[in-house]
Amino acid sequence: MGFAERAAHNEAVFRTINERIDEGAKQHGVEQLLPFHCECAAKGCLEKIELVPADYDRVASHVARFVVVSGHEYPNVETVVERYPSYLVVEKTGDARAEIEREHPRPRHRATKGSPRD
Repeated sequence: MGFAERAAHNEAVFRTINERIDEGAKQHGVEQLLPFHCECAAKGCLEKIELVPADYDRVASHVARFVVVSGHEYPNVETVVERYPSYLVVEKTGDARAEIEREHPRPRHRATKGSPRD
């Protein structure tokens, strides 16, 4: 398994966890800051990022974008597309993007597989 594939797998695991946090927040009308997991490619990263659920959902609505702690970006497989004081938004590129698009855990992205993305 190459780095891009390992990175995509690790990010998908944390994306799945964060999706559950986001869904629970929506069900209970939570709008305050919540701790989301860093969705970086580093195996074993357990850092948290505090976001309001609406901000997390905005990032996660794009199949290839992830929230990461500053310094956890990997320029060989992603590009920083947004910078905030406590986190970055990265977008996967190349093989990592292809792997994410193939294996993404978010059902609404699977439903649109093959359609154009932002």
